[in-house]
Amino acid sequence: MAKRKFHTRICDVLGIEYPVIQAGMGGFSDPPLVIAVSEAGGLGTLGAAVYEPDTLDAAIKEIRRGTSKPFAIDLLLPDSLKDMEGVSKEGLMKYIPDNYFEYLKELRKKFNVPDNYHSNRGGALWTSEGTKALVQVCLDNNVPVIAAGLGRLGWVMPECRSRGIKTIAIGANVKMALKHVEDKVDVIVAQGYDAGGHTGNIGTLAVVPQIVDAVKPIPVAAAGGIADGRGLVAALALGAEGVWCGSMFLLSPEATVTEGQRDRIIAATERDAVITKAISGKTLRQLRTPFTEVWDKGPMPPLGWPFHNLLTLDIVDYAYQHKDQKQYDEILVTPASQATRLLNRRRSAKKIIDDMIEEAARVLEEDLASKVQLR
Repeated sequence: MAKRKFHTRICDVLGIEYPVIQAGMGGFSDPPLVIAVSEAGGLGTLGAAVYEPDTLDAAIKEIRRGTSKPFAIDLLLPDSLKDMEGVSKEGLMKYIPDNYFEYLKELRKKFNVPDNYHSNRGGALWTSEGTKALVQVCLDNNVPVIAAGLGRLGWVMPECRSRGIKTIAIGANVKMALKHVEDKVDVIVAQGYDAGGHTGNIGTLAVVPQIVDAVKPIPVAAAGGIADGRGLVAALALGAEGVWCGSMFLLSPEATVTEGQRDRIIAATERDAVITKAISGKTLRQLRTPFTEVWDKGPMPPLGWPFHNLLTLDIVDYAYQHKDQKQYDEILVTPASQATRLLNRRRSAKKIIDDMIEEAARVLEEDLASKVQLR
């Protein structure tokens, strides 16, 4: 079968073959997935949220050894570095009320996490020094694309422009999207409530065309519950020029997930992908687990970001370090969109993209033509 051509303006901006951008998915998207997606014609994206500067540098070099095609680094950024001045991991911990630490002791016992275990994850995610260091690694490596999964790129834009680095920013509403217009980013992702991971509160179908209209002429990629070629065509119909997809790639062998997580994604219904603040303190859609339940239905409401993220870090990281054991695998964070019933089979990243493009082309050329008569 001849290879399909499926080209939009986003392809020109980012230098990719297909208008399919893999979402950053920090903790789930490491070099193997980034390489596979970029090699397949999309834009592979490394989720840098779980990296330190030295490991991020090593990961970028690994990606470059695996592909010569464009890729992105997804960073969680503050709107301004002033928001993080004088902040330290230890300093933030002091703002957590004592009764939460008492509850944490109960949860450690419930989930079999030793009292003497403490995560060795550093402060790159929570401090201005760490954030600046991660950004500098991207700049020093002259990565093709920097994406802001959270926050704004305005303070990074001058350096990106001088190096020819393209930029992507996410907006869950028009107000946020207009801030990205002000920052003059290259691509804006309009993310709907349907999305897995950190998400907003407006449905994809409603938010995409509103953001498209508000940010013209900046190209928009649609996100939220898009997991096949029909979703890609729908995004185009709403005015977007590409898609930002994460959940569908979790079933690929290249993603950093366990087989147990893949099994649970395949078995999930749309009711199993719940909004919770149990992990980070921000609204995050993931598959329901015993750990989300103790916060969503328990006696203590989750704290806000970043305090809750710091509070739960030991349990979350211990579970990942022992994910070969079922009791820990079952509480792993597993982000998933509301398109759960479409996430129903294991495929390589390349096969996922090929199938999406082939289905989208068929819908445009055949299915819609047979359903709609224009006079």
